[in-house]
Amino acid sequence: MALSGGITPVQSVVEAAWVLAHEACGEAGLIVEDAHDSSSCQRVADVLNSIWERPGTEMIDASILVAFAHAGNLVTAAVKDGKLIGGAAGFCGPLGMPFHSHVVGFLPEAVGNGAGRAMKLYQRAWCLERGIDTMTWTYDPLVSRNGYFNIRRLGATVMRYYPDFYGVMTDLINAGQHSDRVLVRWDLARIPPSRESPGAALPLGHAQQAIADRDGSPTVYVPPADMSAPVLVAVPIDIESMRRIHPPLAGEWRVQTRAALTDLLSSGWAVTDFTRSGQYVLRNERTL
Repeated sequence: MALSGGITPVQSVVEAAWVLAHEACGEAGLIVEDAHDSSSCQRVADVLNSIWERPGTEMIDASILVAFAHAGNLVTAAVKDGKLIGGAAGFCGPLGMPFHSHVVGFLPEAVGNGAGRAMKLYQRAWCLERGIDTMTWTYDPLVSRNGYFNIRRLGATVMRYYPDFYGVMTDLINAGQHSDRVLVRWDLARIPPSRESPGAALPLGHAQQAIADRDGSPTVYVPPADMSAPVLVAVPIDIESMRRIHPPLAGEWRVQTRAALTDLLSSGWAVTDFTRSGQYVLRNERTL
């Protein structure tokens, strides 16, 4: 059925998604450009490789990005004030499968100020235009700002926890640490929260602290005793700095959060929120 003016509901959703994406790019002062040829893909590879410094090798090869783009996938460059400040690449799975956002990165000075949100909304609009209504990606569950952004700001859902997802990594961001990741799934048909009004926090009531932050150190994981009360799993506010300054402590955070999240997610608990103070909030699915 067409809406007034001959616009179908699907067209209306796609057009609204592009309006939201362009507004977000404008607010962040970004221009997001699709990369199609070897020259533009090389620029994206260069900026991503400068973010994930990997001595002796590249984080991603430009030829892979060319192949992605040639096969109909999405490779993008983020430009601000005429300077390339970030890039992203993702690919489509078999028919009916989600679009997988493989990598999104920005130079350190460009992180924040809405850049990440603008890129994800651009990816969302691109997917909806092609009839794709779900996106997935992975992220390190110890990175607090990413947990807050993915879960609270975008409304993505944590699906699974993968220990050492990428195996041994040698880039300067991840070297010496386990490459655990959580997989999130984003329902693209839902309108994301606005930048000014992220998703509302749910009341915690008598929450159980499965892992707490004690002066920068994690407590030992304590399984929940009450199935009806929410569970809190703390992560460091700045794991990136901790990895540089105190790698053993960062490793202990990995051990405890891995124990907590693998146990909880496999035994009927679901992540329902992420707090500003750096805690995953989980509720038993039988109480949702």
